[in-house]
Amino acid sequence: MNLAVSNQRRIWRGILIAALGVPLIILFFGAAYPDGAYSSNFILFRELSILAFTAAFLVWILRVEREPLSSIGLHGRHWGISILWGLGGMAVSFIVAALLIFIFSKVGIAFGQGAEAQKFEKVSPWVILVMVLRAGIAEEVFYRGYLMERLSRVSRHWAIYFLLPLVVFALWHYRQGLGGIILSFCLGAVLAAMYWKKRDLKANIIAHFLVDFVPNVLVPMVGVS
Repeated sequence: MNLAVSNQRRIWRGILIAALGVPLIILFFGAAYPDGAYSSNFILFRELSILAFTAAFLVWILRVEREPLSSIGLHGRHWGISILWGLGGMAVSFIVAALLIFIFSKVGIAFGQGAEAQKFEKVSPWVILVMVLRAGIAEEVFYRGYLMERLSRVSRHWAIYFLLPLVVFALWHYRQGLGGIILSFCLGAVLAAMYWKKRDLKANIIAHFLVDFVPNVLVPMVGVS
């Protein structure tokens, strides 16, 4: 088989795994637990399963694609700069989120409420912490680092390597309703732009984690409504 064709097939397999892997795991667990509030043990097992899947995917990049992790922006250089960029990405994301939530309140779009949000009411804050850590790691590995880099090899058109992963990322937040989809798209655009400029996945993971950590873990812990 032609080596170029073989490489293209590996890339397309990786693209499908990256785009569909985590959502399918979540759908599988959701089908196993269709009704009622989630338990902490259930969510913990789900999140650890996704983290294990993410680790396996990184091994797949190294062993099957024979690519370094730096090919998806994951490297150990310049941790100080990565932290600063992560904090900057968090700040921009919060500004965008605040503006969107203000607009939602004016046009009647609900966000952060409803049946899906109520399912997590009995989940331990420490398990929620694992959940937001997993989101920061897995979603950035798949939707920013891998999909953007590999799709840019398939096509140099921004609609393919930038917009397409963003749309997929946003649509998989459908359980949060229209407000969740819009918010995920806009915040995902901030993270995608930051990644494409810096090619530093550590900074993206830090920003994504903090954007989820502050409202979902820190604010409830200090007792703010």
